[in-house]
Amino acid sequence: MIPIEQLLVKTLKKLPNAKQIKGQMLIDAWSEVVGWQIAAKAKATMFENGILFVWVRDSVWAQHLSLQKKQIIGSLNKAVRTNILTNIHFQVGGKEPILIQANQPEKKENWREQQLEGQNLQRIEKAFENVTLTQDLEKIIKSFFISQQKRIQWYRQQGYPLCTVCGMPVVTAQREEICLCCKTESTGQTTIN
Repeated sequence: MIPIEQLLVKTLKKLPNAKQIKGQMLIDAWSEVVGWQIAAKAKATMFENGILFVWVRDSVWAQHLSLQKKQIIGSLNKAVRTNILTNIHFQVGGKEPILIQANQPEKKENWREQQLEGQNLQRIEKAFENVTLTQDLEKIIKSFFISQQKRIQWYRQQGYPLCTVCGMPVVTAQREEICLCCKTESTGQTTIN
């Protein structure tokens, strides 16, 4: 009998957008791995072809982070349990990558501070009603789904554009009209190289 954890890992690898999911997990893990002081000066914005793109407030911080690049890559890969991150590209200066729209109420700085509505939590609980998992694994997976819902809710509140196909927030460094999942489906790609 194969443990459910191994089945989940194998299933994730077979998804057409598994690399993008891992890439987003790397972006999400950035502030936890580098700490809040560095995260205030440098923000992970995009992951592509094994490279994590990080906006940095000034060249002093970029130099400081460049000296720690190997350690940061190792820590990020370890945090996300992957080895797809091979390099970090630091982009110095320019406008800080936060979308802010006028006349909106004050927004929370971190998606983890979001409170989910009862309906979203009930949907997640209902999804696990007929699933047999160990208590630890169920807790981990529920935590993942709750985190994803909090992040989606936060992106919407921040004014990120929504995918014209599925309605999910489009989070990229470039202006896009559809999310990465819908883009992958429309190209017919079903395997990862």
